[in-house]
Amino acid sequence: MKSIRNYIYWTAATSTIGPERVAKWTSILNHVQDVHSHDDPLFPKCLHPLCITTDKRKWMATGTPAFCKLEKILLNKRILKAVAKLSPHHQTSSLEAFHGVILRFALKNVVFPFLGMLCRLYLVALHYNENADRAQASTSTGKPLYKLQFPKARKGECRAKPIKTDPTFRYVANLMDLIFNQVFVDPAPFTQELLKIPIPEDLCSQYERPEGGHRRLCFTVQFGCCLNPT
Repeated sequence: MKSIRNYIYWTAATSTIGPERVAKWTSILNHVQDVHSHDDPLFPKCLHPLCITTDKRKWMATGTPAFCKLEKILLNKRILKAVAKLSPHHQTSSLEAFHGVILRFALKNVVFPFLGMLCRLYLVALHYNENADRAQASTSTGKPLYKLQFPKARKGECRAKPIKTDPTFRYVANLMDLIFNQVFVDPAPFTQELLKIPIPEDLCSQYERPEGGHRRLCFTVQFGCCLNPT
């Protein structure tokens, strides 16, 4: 399963059109049988060096329950349709990293007003854009640095993760320069722009509150029953 997961990433990264991705994806069924020549002209043979295998037990055989189950999964119409649309350029890892930065600036257990949250999201964007493409750290001799990581989802499997250089905060100096040299000198234009931002109503304001509803709710929670409002 680990090899198949790696293979689907390789399929997306080395293909240019959808049919080519599908051809490479379906070639797994030959590969697991130690067959490395394929009928599809878009991917006629595997690109790795061929190795002579003496132990045939390491490979699957056609007609076995395991092979039939793998074939059913890989050739599923929904899977093939999704493989054809794989993108080699856009990954969700950067989006997940951006969401992680949001948690550093705006904790989930703290309630912020709309403008406060908006300002924090702006800070998140500034910090992420400045540090998203940091280079890999290296030793004094130029050797790249890595660290071992043990993701919980991989059940103990470790992997080498590149260590990035320390983040920078140049945007902070730019903001301080803007505040002290422009906002404090003449705050009027900035205040006008701030007042133009439409602030939506609170979600709770969209619902009608019955009279005495808070008191009845308290009694309901305490006694486990619904009281007659009369």
